[in-house]
Amino acid sequence: MVNSTTPAATTIAWCPQGIALHDGKDIALHPIEKDEESLLPQLPDNTTPPQCIYLPMEVLLLRSFTFPLKHPKLLDKDILLEELADTAGIKPDDWWLTWRASCVNDGIAGLVFGLHNTLKAELASHAPWQDAPLLLVDGWQRLNFYLTHETNDAAVVDMDADGVFLGVFRQGAWQGMRRLNADMCNAKPRQEAAQQVLWSLQSMGFDANTMPVLGCVTHDFISSLAPTESSQQAKMVDELHPRHLATLNLPLPSHNEALNLRHGSWASRQASANMQLWYRPAAIAATVLCLWLGITVVDNYQLEAQVADFDSRIVQAFHRGLPNQSVIIDALAQLRQAAEEKSNISQSNISQQLYIISQAFKTTPWQMQSLTFDQSGASMTGQVHSLDALNIIKEKLTQLSGREVRITDTNLKGNEVVFKVRW
Repeated sequence: MVNSTTPAATTIAWCPQGIALHDGKDIALHPIEKDEESLLPQLPDNTTPPQCIYLPMEVLLLRSFTFPLKHPKLLDKDILLEELADTAGIKPDDWWLTWRASCVNDGIAGLVFGLHNTLKAELASHAPWQDAPLLLVDGWQRLNFYLTHETNDAAVVDMDADGVFLGVFRQGAWQGMRRLNADMCNAKPRQEAAQQVLWSLQSMGFDANTMPVLGCVTHDFISSLAPTESSQQAKMVDELHPRHLATLNLPLPSHNEALNLRHGSWASRQASANMQLWYRPAAIAATVLCLWLGITVVDNYQLEAQVADFDSRIVQAFHRGLPNQSVIIDALAQLRQAAEEKSNISQSNISQQLYIISQAFKTTPWQMQSLTFDQSGASMTGQVHSLDALNIIKEKLTQLSGREVRITDTNLKGNEVVFKVRW
């Protein structure tokens, strides 16, 4: 059992040497015990649901790709499955894909990982494997740990006691990755592995004269890869940790940063539960928005009803003022024209008087009976519900017109007051 400073979260690392469990304080390595009916190694009975599981890169299909596309968003599963069917001879229906792509000079490039659906079904149906929201690839996370925002072209090599992860990052995209297993604690197999690592890196586009080597390596190993001091930018170590310990010492990535095999329709229930924390404020905001829209719709409906009522009253007043004419298009326009023809009053004056009447009408509505204009001013007859309302109309017309408004006639008609005013 080894002490570690890894953040307090239950994490599992599956590697050929065994199953390592990190409980937030200690790391324990358990030998692999396989059930003949399952592809997964057995976990201890008391294993709690993990936050993260690292799968070994070796159990996944891994291929690099380049496509003449303008943006990674244009890349989808069907394009990749067709490419893998042509280059790797896979059956598209047998694989669950996860990928990362970036823009390069001639399109997009990146890596795709394929999880066989048989193993995916095992992971999805066996506790506690099925409960982890993060299902990561150990090699991807190990190599990406050494990249920075300034990294453009580099080889990345990360050694542990049981082998080495290697990859080439060029033009801002991964050109390839690989895991090579060997006893890296002994000098001879380590030197033999160094030559294979160099050949693999060169096949991915590595140029030792122009590209630095990043990562974590031993002193004798780096000399085989990087001939100059400027290219030897990797961290030098004298002692190598076991694979599971090197993996579990990684900082736990966020959901946005990780290459998570559990995505889309296979996203974990735990991740969905975390997303539900946002449901309440989102639901409240949506409810407030719907309420505001509802009030706005009601207000618009009421305004439209008022406009329709005003239009109806205008038409009624039109028929009373011009009983022998029919409304062609605009009743107010026809009334203005008729009034101008009869009184020879300017159009602007009529418009001003009509505006005054409409503003007074908004304050205290009445039933219009007739409206005439002449050289002296305007005369209007109508019907209102009380004398007090009539006085309010008079005061409003006086205020708006700046002229004296006289009530020249009134007549009680039931509960209504028929009136005539002039100004």
